[in-house]
Formats: sequence, C-alpha cells, structure tokens
Amino acid sequence: MSTNKVTIVPVKLDPLPTESTTFRSSYDIASPSCVIKTAVAEIAFFNGVDERIIQTIMKELKSR
Repeated sequence: MSTNKVTIVPVKLDPLPTESTTFRSSYDIASPSCVIKTAVAEIAFFNGVDERIIQTIMKELKSR
C-alpha cells in the first residue's frame, strides 16, 4: 500500500445558470482553455490553473 501523503483540494462546482443576465463578470468574459462536460456538471479550466487542481479533479472524475 502506498504511503504517499494525499492532498485534498476543495473544489466547488457552480450550477449552470438558467437565466441570462446583462452583467458579465471578468470570469464570464475570459474563455476557458479546456471544458469537461458530464451529465451533471460542466468543469472549465482557465490558463494559469495549478496542475495539482487539474490532477485532483481528473482523479475524482475517474473514480466515479
């Protein structure tokens, strides 16, 4: 069994908006470099995101 220390990174998935608004934040204006769509979520990665966060999310998706 592996004895490597596991780092848990909290991740919050925001629900897709059902209504469009006239105000657009800078988050909405920037386009993601990668988008993963599943049956229950849409995950967007932007340039500059830490690689550990991507690895953690991918491991969680793989285990489901």
